[in-house]
Amino acid sequence: MRRRSLTGTAACFLAATGLAAGLLGTAPAGAATGGPVITLDTPAPVALPAAPATADVSFDFRTTAKNLQADDTTLTVDARGLAKIAKVTFSDNCTAKGLVATCSETFESDSSPTSHMGAMTRLTLTPLKGAALGATGTYKVTGRSAHAQIVGGTGRAEVGGPFFGLDELSDHTGLKVGSTVSEPVRFTNTGNRPAKGVQTVFAVSPGLDFADHYSNCAYGILGSIHYAKCRPGGAIGIAETAALAAPVRLRVNSAALYTYLDTMTAPLGQPGWPDGQGIKWTWGKGAALKLKVVKAGRKSSAPAGSVSLPQNGGGTDYRITSLQARNTADFAVSGASARADAGKNATFAFRLSAHGPATLYDRSGGEGVPAVWVTLPSGTTAVGHSANCAPWQLDNPTAQAHGPYVCGPPGIELPKGQVTDFTLTLRVDEVVPKAEGGVQLVWGPDPAHSHRPAFDPNGSNDSAALTLN
Repeated sequence: MRRRSLTGTAACFLAATGLAAGLLGTAPAGAATGGPVITLDTPAPVALPAAPATADVSFDFRTTAKNLQADDTTLTVDARGLAKIAKVTFSDNCTAKGLVATCSETFESDSSPTSHMGAMTRLTLTPLKGAALGATGTYKVTGRSAHAQIVGGTGRAEVGGPFFGLDELSDHTGLKVGSTVSEPVRFTNTGNRPAKGVQTVFAVSPGLDFADHYSNCAYGILGSIHYAKCRPGGAIGIAETAALAAPVRLRVNSAALYTYLDTMTAPLGQPGWPDGQGIKWTWGKGAALKLKVVKAGRKSSAPAGSVSLPQNGGGTDYRITSLQARNTADFAVSGASARADAGKNATFAFRLSAHGPATLYDRSGGEGVPAVWVTLPSGTTAVGHSANCAPWQLDNPTAQAHGPYVCGPPGIELPKGQVTDFTLTLRVDEVVPKAEGGVQLVWGPDPAHSHRPAFDPNGSNDSAALTLN
């Protein structure tokens, strides 16, 4: 089962990664031993919803071997341990004999220190009629390849589970820098089993700080994202609505512009990101964050669960709240000059600078960050450029040779003080005295139709010249 993930410079809630490390499978006879190793990430535990709904199981692998190609990989999935709780369907790349399937895979790694690779192999699980709530089963994954050692593992499924549907949170605009904003958090267990407890994770983007630090919340930072994972006490019954006894309070700091609060809640005991990402956690001091019952649930003989059901149309356990501040972020470009004789090359070095005070954090996927539109001086042909520049029309030979070019920052987060340098190398075909091109700050997904945002009121530094000879 894969869970939703957040967007941003540092990806926030990624896949829930399993309750405990699975037992590692060994390479079967005839497989490669020694050399490259491809390792299965511990499969996340799966809670099976009531039939006819299904739960999907997918697999992710990793390797530290660079530029590896294991196109002959065979995965074997032994799902006989699920026979008493679920009907198992395998993906089309598998050949099944009963509840054991052999599945063809191709794994390729790049030049990264660690490559993460998804698999084509999937399981679809449907609980059997009459399977008791809380009943569990396991499956095992092994593999072989002539090019790498495949290290597998085990996964677990159980029938039923809790699911915490979060109420909508309130978006805010026009927040004053220095102010504090509150977000009440309330949820309902819409699953078919009670929960042993609650864990809630919050992530705040640049421009926001947690105003309170509770003794049962741990706090940490990954990149520029601040996290809090809280464990307010109290079991949650089926259909029970509960709320944090105090709202989440956030301070709006000087870097705030477009900011976000991400909230995810789950049953206590279900592990999930950002655990295991190298974050140094520090427990808060002071009072404990408590739960309060808003609406009582109903009694059930089903055992309490710690694995959330898959999300369905009945709600979501994850919300994104937008908090927009009244602030400015000034962006500027710088030009350059160069000299070169006919037939020689001239390289222009120019830059995009973020003067702040706010951090631009664009969660639209990069469509809201500034870029630099570059026009070439007359009498020149482009023969080279830095990695973060490209001709505006990639498949147009005219644009490749004569522009315009578009150059962009490396990411979606641009804090105060960030400078992005660019280069463009031109061959001088004809010497034109004081030939002038230019760099222009542009915005939006189509730089040819740029519209300057209101948060950057200073237009005097939005353009500069590229002067040749």
